[in-house]
Amino acid sequence: MGCFRSTAYACGVALFNAIFTFGATVSNPITWVDNPDPSIVRVEDTYYMVTTTMHFAPGVPVMASKDLAQWRTVGYAYQTLVDNDQQNLDNGKDAYGKGSWASSIRFHKGFFYVLTPSYTTGKTHLYKTADVENGPWTETTLPFYHDPSLFFEDDGTVWVFYGSGDHISYVQLNDDASGVKVGGRSGTLDGVSINAVTNTTQYYVQQEGAHMEKVNGEYYLYTISWPAGKCRSSIVYRSKSLLSGFSGRIFLQDNGVAQGGIFDTPDGKWYALLFRDSGPVGRIPYLVPTSWKDGWPVADGGKAPATLDLPENALPGYGMVTSDDFDSEVLPLEWQWNHNPDNRNWSLSANPGHLRITTGRTDSRIVNAKNTLTMRTFGPKCSGRTLVNGAGMKDGDMAGLVALQDDKGFVALAKESGSYKVVMYQGTKDGESEKASAPISGSEVYLRVDFDLPLDHGTATFYYSTDGSTWKKIGDDVSLSYSLHMFTGYRFGLFNFATKTAGGYADFDWFKIGSDYKDEIYLDMVQDTIPPTPYKDIAAKVPGKIEAENYDVGKPNRAYYDKSSENQGKVYRDEAVDIVGLECSDSANTKDCKGYAVGYTQEGEWLRYTVNVEEIGEYEIRVNMATASENAGVKLYIDDKAISEIIYAEQGEDWSTYTTVTAKTSEISAGEHALKMEIVGNYVNVDWLEFCKESCKTTGLVHRVELGVQGLHHYRVYSLNGAFVGSVAARNANEARAKIRTMVFEKGVYLMRSQNGSISRFMVTR
Repeated sequence: MGCFRSTAYACGVALFNAIFTFGATVSNPITWVDNPDPSIVRVEDTYYMVTTTMHFAPGVPVMASKDLAQWRTVGYAYQTLVDNDQQNLDNGKDAYGKGSWASSIRFHKGFFYVLTPSYTTGKTHLYKTADVENGPWTETTLPFYHDPSLFFEDDGTVWVFYGSGDHISYVQLNDDASGVKVGGRSGTLDGVSINAVTNTTQYYVQQEGAHMEKVNGEYYLYTISWPAGKCRSSIVYRSKSLLSGFSGRIFLQDNGVAQGGIFDTPDGKWYALLFRDSGPVGRIPYLVPTSWKDGWPVADGGKAPATLDLPENALPGYGMVTSDDFDSEVLPLEWQWNHNPDNRNWSLSANPGHLRITTGRTDSRIVNAKNTLTMRTFGPKCSGRTLVNGAGMKDGDMAGLVALQDDKGFVALAKESGSYKVVMYQGTKDGESEKASAPISGSEVYLRVDFDLPLDHGTATFYYSTDGSTWKKIGDDVSLSYSLHMFTGYRFGLFNFATKTAGGYADFDWFKIGSDYKDEIYLDMVQDTIPPTPYKDIAAKVPGKIEAENYDVGKPNRAYYDKSSENQGKVYRDEAVDIVGLECSDSANTKDCKGYAVGYTQEGEWLRYTVNVEEIGEYEIRVNMATASENAGVKLYIDDKAISEIIYAEQGEDWSTYTTVTAKTSEISAGEHALKMEIVGNYVNVDWLEFCKESCKTTGLVHRVELGVQGLHHYRVYSLNGAFVGSVAARNANEARAKIRTMVFEKGVYLMRSQNGSISRFMVTR
């Protein structure tokens, strides 16, 4: 993070404060997901980002974030870019590699504006709305401007900066942005010369990607350049005048992270939002902390850092993908069609709870098939699977799951001579061919594609199952590459196309996506309003005892969050949450267990419980736990507000010796609430928790965890890069330091925080 040994103390203290101010160390890129050509604007405390859509529909996704870590798609600038043969996949034409390109988002006098050029229409499209999530959007068409940046000047004039090559051009719009201003100004920006900045005339890409900003009365134009023998570079020009007097310099030349602009946060911090070409996963955004020196923006440390300190962690799948049970009458915003859909031939209501895709014509290739429904992949690994029923298919039909780019592969249910088989195809932009097949007895099959997507390369592997649990690999792995012909990162795609006779249909029961084939990412959706419900429809009572395994019923990340994808205990409930049996017989049969606990826990996992609080006030809380880990326990929240400090479990020799610990809660109001129990540390088993209005009646060993009781204090330790190292229990700070020195392996300065919030630093030598 730009810290050196000689400045460790000053930088370390700043970082420590950031840990507790911001709350999370977030990996950079901020989304390991294809989001090319990002443009960003902040409106009060919310950030809005648009990225390139290409041929997908609806187009130009608008993503929102409160913390720069968790992003969600909240709308699209358009549903249909244009109704023509290219965008409709008609008459042998397509819009691959075209559609809409680098966009610019602005907010001005209560309206959002999105400007995007299209090599399919030969025009630049300007969309406007007062409600970025719900619309409606109006459209104005302008002449074609390559990589345009929309700019509203303080004097009321409106401009577009655009182009490629040594210079950047400009054109003046009407003051209401309704079109090009008759008699308005146009030309090239004086002083903007990439050759003068790089001192070369040899490039892979000379210059493009304009982003104009105004900061403290001065103008800053960001562009991208790729000089020969160098990496993609971010360039910044500066002037006190909008159209003249610019001089430039390199802003960032690090690992190919480039193209984008700068913005500030409500508390005065500055960032550049740029992106990097990253192979098959696509072009992915990076945040670059930025400072100001002598009036110039400067990338901190001259690097795009590997981590950032932000208020929250990223959502699973970076908030860009979701599983879908097709229970709603509308598709989640995370879906996009490959080209314009034919709305006559897909349905969510023909067979409720399913996506039905009907063939409207015959096609020889999957890339020509209409109504392929796509969702982004994400790195470093992801998996998608579906259950398809082909009872309505006709001979020659293929319905399945594709890894979509030019070097593609797909696994599908195929019907031939009245029988069904599973096929695996592999292809390039020039064609596809069958690589493997296997007969099946029925018309229903589970299909799956796994992606391995480290930066800059990747592999896709294909599977099928007839029972949903035993998977068989089919065909060869497909080596993935990024092709400029299609110009997008790889996507999952659900498809059905006919090779002989149109009119057949396939029903997709669901699509599930996650980091592996056991994981299911479900993002909250507007149409998915069903909240988690109490286990067995009985809300827990407070005061009263709550069995840890009786958490709410609901989807992952709503009723519970478990980092692993299977129930390792394999008892009581068949969900990802790990539940272990207590005092089970040797058979480990569920019926032979005398009770259950939540086990195999990891830091940050949580469970939700619907509770009815009978009386307002503070409560005593007892938690029955077992752990062999030092400083593992739980923390409690009501409606996402903390009501306890960390409640540490009594450390034992194994995970089968349970003891009860007690603590106090803050005031809880009466009524129904969502109680969240969050795991602190790793490998703590939780049997039950009990709320008592006054004092709980206890037997056996009770270990109170409030500060000062039994003279035990708890200390959490962080390294200078912000990583949580661990925690110790000790009678005083000196004893804590001695324990920490035996716990860490690298020499250096460490930061220690006690339960009362005090901060100290110390050196570990080796």
